[in-house]
Amino acid sequence: MKGAGNFPGAFCDWFVIRMSTFSQFTKKVVSTPELAQISFDVAVLEAYLTKNEVKVSRTRTVGRLKTPTWSLDFGIAPDEKTLHVTLGHLMQKLPEKEHAHWFSHADGARFSENFLKMQGSHACIDDGNLRAWGEPEEESFF
Repeated sequence: MKGAGNFPGAFCDWFVIRMSTFSQFTKKVVSTPELAQISFDVAVLEAYLTKNEVKVSRTRTVGRLKTPTWSLDFGIAPDEKTLHVTLGHLMQKLPEKEHAHWFSHADGARFSENFLKMQGSHACIDDGNLRAWGEPEEESFF
C-alpha cells in the first residue's frame, strides 16, 4: 500500500492534492532557504521601462527584466500590484548597485512591522499585553 508512515496511500494522495502550491513550496523553502520569496511593489519596474536597452516582458503570472548584462525573473501576484523574487536570485542575479532601488520598493504589507523590528535588531517592543489567541485586547490605563 502506497503512503507515508502509518497513513494509507489514499489519505496521502488526498492530503497532497489538498495541500496548496504555496504550502508545498514552503516545505521546500525549509530545506532550500534561498527559495524564500521577497515581495516588491510593481513600481520597482518603472525605472527600467523607459530605458531602451532594457526589456521587461511577461506572461500572465511570470515576468523577466533583462538588461545587456543581467536578467531577473519574477512572479506576478494575482492583484498585479506586487512582484516576488527568490532571495537567491535577488542576491545572485541583481547587481549590488541595483539593491537600494529594489529594497526601497520592498512590500511589507503582509508582515508585522514590530515583529520585523524584533527579529532585525532584537529590540524590545511595547506591543500590548500578552493574551490568549482569540481573546480581545484589554484597554490599557496608560
